[in-house]
Order: sequence, then structure tokens, then C-alpha cells
Amino acid sequence: MNTMPTELQTAKTFFLVSAIINILGFLGWGGSTIIGGIASCGIGCLLGFLPVVNIISSVMDFIAYNKLNNLNQKGTFSTIQTAAVFQIVTIITGNIVSFIFGIIIMSYLDKDEVKNYLHEKEIF
Repeated sequence: MNTMPTELQTAKTFFLVSAIINILGFLGWGGSTIIGGIASCGIGCLLGFLPVVNIISSVMDFIAYNKLNNLNQKGTFSTIQTAAVFQIVTIITGNIVSFIFGIIIMSYLDKDEVKNYLHEKEIF
């Protein structure tokens, strides 16, 4: 099997889209936290963890996208799995799109075709 399964091609696209959405979420929540913190004399800063969740998920999405793009590094499966989990966690920031992408990618990773492909490439 030399061609990448469609599930991994779709996951690659999902990671890129999710990373961009998470960056926008980071900017939105970051700005809101700063403005809310100033306006509420610091109480709004309690939401300061929300932009952190978005930026961590965005970084993981870009790493997973890069590993799927190159297909030459060990641990690709675990990186994809970790990025998908972080996508699911972004539901706490209101990011429904990444949440759905994360669930879809996790279901893709359960398929034997995907696991066999990664084993053949020796990057599981």
C-alpha cells in the first residue's frame, strides 16, 4: 500500500483547519481576557487558561500536520492521537469545529487500514 489512506489525508486537512481556528480562538480569548481583566480589576483574568488551551491545541495540530505531511518520523500515531485529544478538549473554549474534528480523527485512528499503513511506513 503506497498511497496514503483517505482517512489520513482527511485528518491532515482537519489538523490544518483546526490549527487556524485555534489561533483565531487564542486571539479572541486572549483579547477578551486582557480586556476583561482590565475592566473587572483582575477578575476577568480567571479565564486566562482558555487561550492557553487553544494555543496548545494549535501547536499540536501543526505538529501532527507536519508529521502526516512528511511521514518519516517515529511516533506519528501517538502524536496524531494526542493532537486529536487536544482538539476534543477545546470544547471548553467553545470550539465546536475542532471538537468534531477530534472525534472524527479518533474514529479514523481505530481503523485497521490506517494502523496497517503506519506500520508499513514504520512510523507507528
